[in-house]
Amino acid sequence: MITAPGQVEIVREHLPALGPDDVYAESVVSGISHGTEMAWMAGDAAALHRSWDPQRRIFLNGAGRDFPVAPGYETIARVTAVGEAAVGKVSIGDLVTLDRPHGTAHIVPADAALASRLPAGVDPERAVFFILARVALGGVHDAEVRLGDTVVVVGLGTVGLLAGQLARLAGAAKVIGVDRYPLRLDTADSLGITPVHATTDDIAVQVRKLCGPQGADVAIEASGSYRGLHEAIRCVRVGGRVATVASYHGDQDGLRLGEEYHRNRITLISSMTVNGCPQRTHPAWDLPRLNAAARELVISGHIHVDSLVTHRFPFSEAAKAYHLIAQRPEETIKVVLTYDK
Repeated sequence: MITAPGQVEIVREHLPALGPDDVYAESVVSGISHGTEMAWMAGDAAALHRSWDPQRRIFLNGAGRDFPVAPGYETIARVTAVGEAAVGKVSIGDLVTLDRPHGTAHIVPADAALASRLPAGVDPERAVFFILARVALGGVHDAEVRLGDTVVVVGLGTVGLLAGQLARLAGAAKVIGVDRYPLRLDTADSLGITPVHATTDDIAVQVRKLCGPQGADVAIEASGSYRGLHEAIRCVRVGGRVATVASYHGDQDGLRLGEEYHRNRITLISSMTVNGCPQRTHPAWDLPRLNAAARELVISGHIHVDSLVTHRFPFSEAAKAYHLIAQRPEETIKVVLTYDK
């Protein structure tokens, strides 16, 4: 639980009794979201400071959520008990993907476990990337990458590195990745993404040296920074398209909509695959199809994830994992929690 800004604690909770159509699943590995979860950790998440009205779908002035918060949504767990009515749906030993907070065990409806069951032989640590691969895939769809495009990805954390690979699969002739951390730039380079160091020269000038003076066709913004979003806008051509897959939190400087955004008639698209937002190409694509496609792209190796895990912490040392990401982000790409007995 994140009990206050900067404070992570392990708490003990009693799960309900196993129902006849439930399964009991013990966690194997879970991934920390460096965007959403770290915003809670920093106390910057929008839901802490404003109140979300689900009927009108707007944030309103007034108190939002409060601590404690149970973070996490990238859990891989192994079924170790099955309710009597669930026998035959799911078997003991099956691995399942769960959109559940970090924790040692979970009670899950059997149908949900069946829908998220992993094929035999899939590495649980690879499967932990399924959800963020879906986020990245939704971003590439919303960006409408076309065969031959030049694509810029700003922010080379996990989602950015996945989006860069997916843009190449979608037909981009060149994918350029922007970040300030050498580890992430080197990883991007190894994945066929041309790196641009964000702390050297003017980013838009560097991008145009690589793709021509007109700029890139598309940008995918994955940094969660207003400065990053501003640079993504500056990197694209007249009438270009910028799709945001990051979450933006807190008060930030650096976004100036009176400049290139206005002058170059840029289209800005928010990519959101969940929270009640149907896909833009629905019904051809919906959330189940997007999830299934992302899973298959990871399992098949069409997108590479094995080099993205930089740190593994036992669940009991979760606080160390969060503090590492907060204090030394330049050392991390993906940090996971392990649940070895």
